Amino acid sequence: MSEMQTPENGELNRMEETKLFCEETKEAQKAAMEKRWKDFKKKMMENRGIILTKFDLLGNTAIHVATRSNPELVREMIEMVPEAERWHALCKPNGEGNTVLHEIVFSKKAMEMAEVVFRFEDQLVPREMEEKKPLVELRNNRGETPLFVAAMHGKLKILRYMANRVGTVGTVDNLPKHFRRSDKYNALHASVIGQHFHVAIWLQRKDETLALERDEKQLTSLQLLSKMPQVFRSHIHLGLVKSIIYILLPDEYDNDEQCQLFKQKKDEENGKEDEPKVCKSAISNINYSFWKSLAAEFEGIDHMWKEKKKHKLAEQLASTLVKYDLSWQVSSNEYNRTLLITMPRDPLNVAKRRRVSVQKREERRKNIEERPERIALFIAAKTGIVEIVKKFLEVYPASIYHVTKNKQNILTMAVKYRQKKILKIIERTGTMESLVGQITDKERTVLHEVARMDYYKAEHLAGVAFHLQDELRWYDTVRRFTPKHYNMHSDIDGHTPEDMLEIEHDGMLKEAQKWLKETAQSCSTVAILVATVVFAAAYTIPGGTENGTPVFLHSSEFLFFTIMDVVALATSLASVVVFLSILTSPCDLWDFHKSLPRKLNLGFALLFLSLMTTMLAFSATMLLTIRLEWKNWTSTLIYSAAFFPVTIFAIIQFPVYVMVRSITKHLWKQVKKVFPTRLIERCMSHC
Repeated sequence: MSEMQTPENGELNRMEETKLFCEETKEAQKAAMEKRWKDFKKKMMENRGIILTKFDLLGNTAIHVATRSNPELVREMIEMVPEAERWHALCKPNGEGNTVLHEIVFSKKAMEMAEVVFRFEDQLVPREMEEKKPLVELRNNRGETPLFVAAMHGKLKILRYMANRVGTVGTVDNLPKHFRRSDKYNALHASVIGQHFHVAIWLQRKDETLALERDEKQLTSLQLLSKMPQVFRSHIHLGLVKSIIYILLPDEYDNDEQCQLFKQKKDEENGKEDEPKVCKSAISNINYSFWKSLAAEFEGIDHMWKEKKKHKLAEQLASTLVKYDLSWQVSSNEYNRTLLITMPRDPLNVAKRRRVSVQKREERRKNIEERPERIALFIAAKTGIVEIVKKFLEVYPASIYHVTKNKQNILTMAVKYRQKKILKIIERTGTMESLVGQITDKERTVLHEVARMDYYKAEHLAGVAFHLQDELRWYDTVRRFTPKHYNMHSDIDGHTPEDMLEIEHDGMLKEAQKWLKETAQSCSTVAILVATVVFAAAYTIPGGTENGTPVFLHSSEFLFFTIMDVVALATSLASVVVFLSILTSPCDLWDFHKSLPRKLNLGFALLFLSLMTTMLAFSATMLLTIRLEWKNWTSTLIYSAAFFPVTIFAIIQFPVYVMVRSITKHLWKQVKKVFPTRLIERCMSHC
């Protein structure tokens, strides 16, 4: 029996040996977790020997943990350590290699705590620091100084405070080295990735060489910023109301230090006089207080205000970094305007090539990133960051002619990534004729690139048919400014632009055909149902008849009912005809450019009108039946109830409004072509 108990006793002994924390430490851990700092202090005072021991699994000491509380507790914890061991306590790292000063960065009262630590450091300077590094120069396991950690986490106040410490007693006046790690990663990279743009701007002013340095992936800070379109205003899509609120919001989010710094610099650059500045300051303070109160009540406004501040700071940072980017000067330009095109060898069997090209397309997509783009201008162009592209062309106009090693220019980037805003910027520069002739190393023109779907990103549209229509519109837009003979040019695979368009969009075409047929069938069923109802209502006269004559023949409500019923029947039957024509129409690729979407939108509009008039006819019937007065408040309530399902239908069937807007815009363009703008203005003034 004793032999059976021996292993168990040995196991218990090993468990006792592996206990990491004593009972006093466990009680202190509970107090720290529950933020009972008085109890935490009491436990430490009862057993001061555990202050510098391992307090938790992260390797923190009790002083590290005290940085989560208040400056007074930090001071008391350091004073509990014997004077001979205080310098060791301040320098002792945790599991990540962070000293107390590293951990102070994450505290809400970081500056007050840092002041306490520096006060102890200054007291130890004569005896301890003659041959040792000061606290601000100590690095953690990743090679980060406390200044680097502050910059990486967007703590500008403590960063500036510790930067002022560099160069004082016991330190070397070499601030730039604090912004770099042992690898190629610097603080500017870290602040850009963390979207702490106010810190990035401050760092760039302190050390201009940071903008020229590259990380391990050979990317500069501007190239990293160019990969983040979500931090710029041009990437955010707001509605009408939100756009108005966004414009009215002040540029500053709060009265923090960085906003005051940027505002002061902006005022100095503009050279404003003192007296108008005081007046404007008073007005801006009133406006700021008004929006601040609204932001406190409405979370949406508060979020939008923060986003606006981020957009402004990102744009300001981009404007600064663009001046240091000269990568566009190394270009592979050649004479672009070529009249010698490569004609297709044989007529292409597109239907057969569709099946063959599926495997090639998958292999090509796997190798898309073989040559990642390194030019910040082109990265911004393909991600659609209008602010960076405009700033580049403003500072370096010649950068628009840059050509990459694989023979692509900024127009190629804008076209294949479907960046319509960037294309408009290029058109306004007047360089389209020079850029459109570029042929890539794969012998592809801009029409080939717009036909490819390797970089396709679906828009927020109603269905697959409208997605395909958007693709065909984009192709047609590019085709208008491309030389005509480029339509016959074949690439390295023997594909003309039209061939590639059909091959690449074959899957989308099949999905669009299926979606269109199903939608037309469903809508035609609804339209037939509406037609049946209103046709029956025409023979069921409200109020009945006397000798074949309607009782309410001379009533205005009866006339209104008759008109609405006739309109409802006509529009519902017309919508049935339109949807049936869609079912019997050919559904080839270019039929989705104009013909089929127009029919579908027309059918939606007629169906919407039939539903609306049906509900109005029903309301008129109710008024006639219960004999309410036309101007009575109950009649208003009935008509409001009648419009409720119509309103829901209008909101859901958004393509109707898209159609109306596009038709109106198209008609206005045609009118401007026929009649000069000045003539229209004169007619409007006479009217």
